[in-house]
Amino acid sequence: MTNAEEKRVSRIAESKGYRLEKVGKGPHHGRFSIVKNTGGSRMPSGIPGSEFAFSLHEAEDWLTKTGE
Repeated sequence: MTNAEEKRVSRIAESKGYRLEKVGKGPHHGRFSIVKNTGGSRMPSGIPGSEFAFSLHEAEDWLTKTGE
């Protein structure tokens, strides 16, 4: 994962009304949450054990397939 890739996925999220946030602590460190700008709710990843945490690739897939 590069900084450029992270910025690209962040722009995709912003264009769809979300923001990408780094998960800072615990077992999900290095993963990301997708947060809806209106209301601030985190989107479920559907990944067992990582209910609200995505890898950068998983976040991009989620945003391109299911994001509004």
